[in-house]
Amino acid sequence: MKKRNFVLLFIFVHILFIAFQINKQGQLVKLSYEKQCLEARKKKLLTEKQELTNQIYALQNHTEVKKYALQKGMRPVKLSQIKRLK
Repeated sequence: MKKRNFVLLFIFVHILFIAFQINKQGQLVKLSYEKQCLEARKKKLLTEKQELTNQIYALQNHTEVKKYALQKGMRPVKLSQIKRLK
């Protein structure tokens, strides 16, 4: 009887280990896929950040600002037009 219980326990423990191994592999695949998605998103966001940074530098360019102001009908301010506030 003891030998039979030992064999059943032995088989049960091995089946349990196999189930844990399958679960571990499933989680590994799931996390690997999630990591791959996050890396792709990170790459996309870095590209978007670079494009926005380039736009900021282009908008801060003095010649571009002057050209935009002239297109909107603004005129340069003369020194005689400036009033001092106290």
